[in-house]
Amino acid sequence: MKRAQRAAIIVASLTTVLLTTVLVTTGILAAAIPARAVGASAPDWQIVATVHYGPGGNASGYSAVVALTSRDAWVFGGTNPGGLSSPAAQHWNGQRWQSSPLPPGLTGFIVAAGASSARNAWAVGDGYALRWNGTKWSVAKTWPRFGQLTSVAAINRDDVWVFGSSAFSGEAGIGTWHFNGRGWIRAGGMASSIYRASAVARHDIWAITAGPRGGSVVRYNGHTWKRVRSAESALADTQLNNVLATSRTSAWVSGISPASGPAGRLVLAHWDGSRWKRFVAPWDVQQPERFASDGAGGIWIPVVTGGGDPATWILHMSRAGRWTRTAIAAGRAAGVGLGDLALIPGTTSLWGSGGLLTSTGGDATIWAHLTGSARRAVSQRQVARGVAAVRYHAVRDHGVMQRPGGGRSQG
Repeated sequence: MKRAQRAAIIVASLTTVLLTTVLVTTGILAAAIPARAVGASAPDWQIVATVHYGPGGNASGYSAVVALTSRDAWVFGGTNPGGLSSPAAQHWNGQRWQSSPLPPGLTGFIVAAGASSARNAWAVGDGYALRWNGTKWSVAKTWPRFGQLTSVAAINRDDVWVFGSSAFSGEAGIGTWHFNGRGWIRAGGMASSIYRASAVARHDIWAITAGPRGGSVVRYNGHTWKRVRSAESALADTQLNNVLATSRTSAWVSGISPASGPAGRLVLAHWDGSRWKRFVAPWDVQQPERFASDGAGGIWIPVVTGGGDPATWILHMSRAGRWTRTAIAAGRAAGVGLGDLALIPGTTSLWGSGGLLTSTGGDATIWAHLTGSARRAVSQRQVARGVAAVRYHAVRDHGVMQRPGGGRSQG
């Protein structure tokens, strides 16, 4: 029973990050989305762009984010989870977020993405893998069996892994597949249970599996996937959720402990190249989301708390192991979610993907934690035609009313 409860929570987490943080699109935004101004007194985390796709009742959302440089980033998701929906993508070019057309005929939403360069980005969703070649998106592969891909590791143009474990539901999943530049090969054994993965190099990929006892940490050495038994003590009685490899001597794994039950404490385990260390957050959480490095040796991680009034927080653990947390809210929005983070390389700034629920539906949101030059880069620009109404609504929801002409008044 407890296993079923936790499985439901994790599956619901996808849905939550799809209701408030994710999801799918029935309409395509024709104009660019200028970023909001970031003032000197801006909060640690804030929404810098908000988009609604399709009819007003749709619950739009973004579920994945990738940052290559300060002038090159992607967010993915879609609109209207639980209904007719199609995936969506937005690209950051250093000045604004702009809609990027995806191949026609796709349904569902994009749940994970990765990139090795500006000409090699990948996104995966409901039975399909998409590839960006620097000019356009194309379908790299589809799977006839119903199922959702849950992670992708893009090492280079001819070395890509996609993962589709469904161990939580007990149903046959898409499994793990490797693209070698010529074709796709399905990986068997332990690899078939991989839920999420993070690559350092072609011969060094970290991953987690999903299972009734919490899952396992596994590692690829260029030839085989092997279980990392040295991680078991640091992750004892923990339901694994995400993995992040930042170098050949640094890997992080997140989860919630105990492994059974509806809620627990957030656990982060860190491997420093020789040993594992366990860190436990001092607050109860229901579900951790995907996390990212803070660029200074620490970690940022969104979490959802349980109870009758669930809330979203971003937890921060510093390099010294000190925990702090920030409540994520959006003014009059009925609910808010933040499901994935990405560090902008060479900085301490991050992008985040999510969504917010309103009284009628929901909007997709792009979050940011900006410092230094990245803060200055996200500047106020003229609102493009067709976007003014969207931005007016979005900024008003966050407590400051931005008029299309540029003036501000307190809402």
